[in-house]
Amino acid sequence: MSYLLYVLASAVGGFLVGLIGTGMSLVVLPSLILIFAALLDGHDTLRLAAGTTMAAMAAGAIAGALTQYRAGHLDTRLFRWMLPPYIVGAMVGPWISKLLPSRFLSVYVAVMITAIAVRMLLASHAAPRSRRGYAGHRFEITAVLAGIALFSSIAGVASGIFAIPYMVARFSLPIRTIIGTSTAAAAVYSTVGAIGYVSAGWSAPNLPGGALGFVYLPAFLIMAVVASMSTPLGVRLASSVNERMLRRIFAVFLLVAAMAIAIS
Repeated sequence: MSYLLYVLASAVGGFLVGLIGTGMSLVVLPSLILIFAALLDGHDTLRLAAGTTMAAMAAGAIAGALTQYRAGHLDTRLFRWMLPPYIVGAMVGPWISKLLPSRFLSVYVAVMITAIAVRMLLASHAAPRSRRGYAGHRFEITAVLAGIALFSSIAGVASGIFAIPYMVARFSLPIRTIIGTSTAAAAVYSTVGAIGYVSAGWSAPNLPGGALGFVYLPAFLIMAVVASMSTPLGVRLASSVNERMLRRIFAVFLLVAAMAIAIS
């Protein structure tokens, strides 16, 4: 039964990565927390779920990034700017997560996601605001994305949850370009984050069999394969969805994900 749940969670999560540029972690993470609580009772299930989610996200994001690149939705300069803060934040976050209460993290993430979703829904009904090009704002982008990567990797969630709304609100780029570039950067972020969770959990006591640090390999292997197949399907569907509708889909998804995290 657990294997079927791994397949379903990663299929839905991978599809969302392709469709809206993020979302896999907010399907996979609560699912793994619940599954691991039943299967791996007595172990550090939250960190195992976060690390395994990061590793599975990497597979989905890599597949999505390749598809987005072929579709022409990748801004290479912005992608290069995103890499340094993402790498640093994703590597440091897993080590900080070992020091913080897990309940505090889950509630804080849920509150933040809800605030972003409400803002996006209100913005979709408001008059359009003038946005600017990003070329002269490298310091701002680096500082904001460093904070996003650090905070997100501490909780084991996708960076795009926060990065995409930030870039949509601030810069005059098509939302599909923002989603495509964020997906490509998320492939690096989640890969580095997975490595961080492996290293942070390498000497952790009482890990279950099949765990590599805080990554549970049986779940990861299944989810990586399924996510790499379902993500390109979401990318193909996104190209036929109206941008305003895409924004609303993203906002509604965030509200649902926030509730899932709060009760997980």
